[in-house]
Amino acid sequence: MKSTEQFTDLMCCDSVAVWRDLVFKLGNDLGYEQTQLAILTDCNTPVETEFSFLHSNYHTDWRNKYHAEKMQHIDPTVIHCARKSIPLIWSPDIFSTQKQKEMYEAACSYGLRSGVTLPIHGAQGELGILCFVTDTKPGKCFQQEAHRMLPELSYLRDVIFETSLRFIRSSKSWEKSPSITPRELECIKWCAAGKSSWEIAKIFHRSESAVNLHFSNLRRKFSVSSRQQVVVKAMRYGLIHL
Repeated sequence: MKSTEQFTDLMCCDSVAVWRDLVFKLGNDLGYEQTQLAILTDCNTPVETEFSFLHSNYHTDWRNKYHAEKMQHIDPTVIHCARKSIPLIWSPDIFSTQKQKEMYEAACSYGLRSGVTLPIHGAQGELGILCFVTDTKPGKCFQQEAHRMLPELSYLRDVIFETSLRFIRSSKSWEKSPSITPRELECIKWCAAGKSSWEIAKIFHRSESAVNLHFSNLRRKFSVSSRQQVVVKAMRYGLIHL
C-alpha cells in the first residue's frame, strides 16, 4: 500500500491503539525503525516537562532512563522544537555539550543513532515533537536521503498531528476553555493590566458592583477562587496574551 493511502487510513482510525500502530508502521515503511510523538496540550506548560500525549516505540529501558534522568532538559531536539518550526536532521554535532554527548552515546546503544525531528505548533497552543529514528550511521548519505524525504515527512507530521487531535480532545487531560462573554473577556484583559474593579468600572461607565459580578461569574466558570487565577487560566487557554 502506498504511504499516501496509509495517510488516509490515519484519518479513519477510531481506536488510538490502531492509530498508534499505523503511525509506527508508516515510520518503518519510510526507513525509520523507531518513532516517537509527544504533544503538550497546555500552552502554558514548559516543554521540558513530561508530555501529556505520548506514543513511542523506543526501547522501554531507554524511555525509563530518559525520564529518570530528566534528559528532556538538555535534549537538543526538544529545545529545537520549542524554539523553531523547521525540521531538524540529526547529526552528532547537535549534541554539543558534554551532557548532550553522553546522552547521544547512550541513545545510540538503543538504536537511536540518526533521525529527523519535526516540531509541532498547533493552532490552540499545542506544542509537540515527532521523531523518526534509525540505527543508520550518521553521515553525508543519511543527510542527503533525509533531505530528500523531508516533504513527505513534513506532510506525514501534519496528518499525524491533525488526526491525533480527536484522541487528545476526547481524553480526560483535555480541558476546554469555558464560554465567556465579550465583556467578561474585557474584564480579564484590564485585570491583567493591573486595573482594579473601580478603575474598570470607570472605563466601562458601569458600577463597581457590576464589574465585581463579572469577576464572580468568571471565577465560577474557570473554577478558581481569585481573579488572578482567572487571568492565569485565560492565558493558558490562549484567550489573552501579555
